[in-house]
Amino acid sequence: MSSILIVGGYGTLSKELIQKFYKENWRIYTLISDKKLRKPAHVFEQYVFRYDSDSVKEVISSCRPDAILFTGAYDPLYQWDEESRTEESLNYITGLCNLLMCAAMAGIRHFIYVSSEKVFEDEYIVDIKEDMPTTPNSFPGMAISQGENLAMHFNQTTQCEVTVVRIAGLYGIPANREDCTDIYSELCLKALVSGRLEVNAKKVISALFVKDAAEALYLLINAPERKQRLYHISSMEEVTEDGAARLIQEKYSNQIAVADQTIGLMHRTILSNERFCREFPFEARNSYQEILPQMISFMKSHKNLFLQKEERQEGKDVKTRILRLLNKIFPFMESILFFIPFFILNDRAAGSPYFSGIHFYLLYVLLFAAVHGRQQAIFASLLSVIGYSLRQMHTSSGFSILIDMNTYLWIAQIFVVGLTVGHLKDKFREMEADKKDRIDFLTERLSDITAINSSNTKIKNYFAEKIISSTESIGRIYEITSRLDKAATGEVLFAALDTVSEIMETQDVSIYLVSDKEYCRLASASSEKARSLGKSIPMNQYQAIFDVLRSKQVYINRSLDSTLPMMASALFDDKGDMRIIIFLWDIPYEQMTLYQANLLTVVGALVYSGVVRDADYLDALAYRRFIPDTAILQEAAFKEMLEIYRHAAEKGYAELSVFYIKSGSQPLKEQNDMIRPLLRETDYVGVTSDGNLAVLLTNTNANESIYARKRLEEKGIKTYLEKEL
Repeated sequence: MSSILIVGGYGTLSKELIQKFYKENWRIYTLISDKKLRKPAHVFEQYVFRYDSDSVKEVISSCRPDAILFTGAYDPLYQWDEESRTEESLNYITGLCNLLMCAAMAGIRHFIYVSSEKVFEDEYIVDIKEDMPTTPNSFPGMAISQGENLAMHFNQTTQCEVTVVRIAGLYGIPANREDCTDIYSELCLKALVSGRLEVNAKKVISALFVKDAAEALYLLINAPERKQRLYHISSMEEVTEDGAARLIQEKYSNQIAVADQTIGLMHRTILSNERFCREFPFEARNSYQEILPQMISFMKSHKNLFLQKEERQEGKDVKTRILRLLNKIFPFMESILFFIPFFILNDRAAGSPYFSGIHFYLLYVLLFAAVHGRQQAIFASLLSVIGYSLRQMHTSSGFSILIDMNTYLWIAQIFVVGLTVGHLKDKFREMEADKKDRIDFLTERLSDITAINSSNTKIKNYFAEKIISSTESIGRIYEITSRLDKAATGEVLFAALDTVSEIMETQDVSIYLVSDKEYCRLASASSEKARSLGKSIPMNQYQAIFDVLRSKQVYINRSLDSTLPMMASALFDDKGDMRIIIFLWDIPYEQMTLYQANLLTVVGALVYSGVVRDADYLDALAYRRFIPDTAILQEAAFKEMLEIYRHAAEKGYAELSVFYIKSGSQPLKEQNDMIRPLLRETDYVGVTSDGNLAVLLTNTNANESIYARKRLEEKGIKTYLEKEL
């Protein structure tokens, strides 16, 4: 029976892993730090120690698991609070380091470190692949990223196989409020508590359901071997934050308000799982469209687990209804309650010579207008009018009051003052709310500006380094490209490889010559990877590349397809025909910029200038290099070309094959007319010292030369290898 040690608190991921490995008949051990946690039913043995404890070594030696899985980024032990994030980061790294050291000393075969998408906190246009550098900005992101580096280091320096797995946006159906830590459960909790969701339509979400994550981890751990040491596991299912909010709004029976708070830049962090799916039979089976309704239903059915005491508002609870009603009518009851003493004071002061000048009703209206605003000012004014009318009816009839102009002046005075002060109070509240919203907006803008500034700083530092080192200065480029002028006749294309490789900072460069409008043939390549497209490329099979090149633009492999070059540039003659193509491979993603594209264009133009100059020079010396009226090289010229290609072959830039033809009694012109149509434009025929003919096949090995010899022999031309002469 296989066994596994799962390190981490009993969060959503750990619980699902326990269920999965139990079903697959694995023996399960767990290591936790919280003594309050109870051992789940399917756990064979539970150990309670700090991850950095000396006892961890004894724990691992005792259970001797086949694999250790550290839940890492999804361990609920680490809360990453603002107050304790520095301490949490330290505990995280020391705990992981101790686990790795103990696993290595105990001879554990496989250690799995679970990371997350938090190590990528910059903005990305394309899907993020495993070979792209991490960009953490926050304490959690930096700690998790350091954990990855630590795990990779142990993988290189110990016999223990360490695998880093980045799980993108893990989510599950939470058991209680504390489990609401992922993006979907947080949205559902906000909808349940406040009935309002504030969303950003520029935030793109891609999350993986916990059952799919557990299935993927099982496939990884149960495999007899793993080809890579770093994998991404994700659903590749994209949805904007407002799209998820609309689904929650649709599934809730209560009215949920969705407020669009879209500001700032597009935030998209999507991990590509292409590498994992290519190696393992994995497919995400659970969609957020199916899981979110289940999550909402569970949270609504178990509100006591998710709502705090003051948040529990059941519609059928009479007490709650009364409290809500009282909360709404309290300001009106307060107005009535305060009206009574003001009414009495006004009645008593009517006949007093000392208080007759005090307008108690006006003071009453001003008080409530200043405290509560316009609504209570109107209500207080109505009560004051009623009180005034009752007092006047002691000495006058109701009809007299109605026709008395002073009554209406008094009422107008009360309402004007009350409404004015109440309006000012409401405006002040609106200003406060606007100011708060403005502060929140500017805070978000500041965050965006900080992110932009961080990117600009990286670019500034990059160019500053370039200026200081001067590796791409005009003088440096001139120094490198001047080597083309010093290259031997016919050797320019091979010298161009060194030139392009050094300037563009890549070891994988290939140069192709366009033989006609449909094919291009390999002229030289600096590595096996650079010649991976083949020695002859049909352009119609790579339209994505050649459509861009025909428009005289630089091709950039933005999809990061490993079977295609990262960048390519075409060189054109005076007639606008494509003549030479330069392919660059293995360029870091951060260097695939407009600057690099322009640099490749400039370098390509210099290379083409050297090639044209070399061709013109050879044409000018054609009468000295070729036998008259033929394309057969003189003996010295052929030896020179043979030496050039042999030198290039020694550097790995080209391949060559040589065979010989016994010269017959026919004139060389007739032999030339028979031989040249059977060879390629890039092949050479020359005269040897004994008067026979030699054929140099460029970029052709010994096995491939058989086809050229066969074509010649079918026409009655006998060919020989050197050893047979």
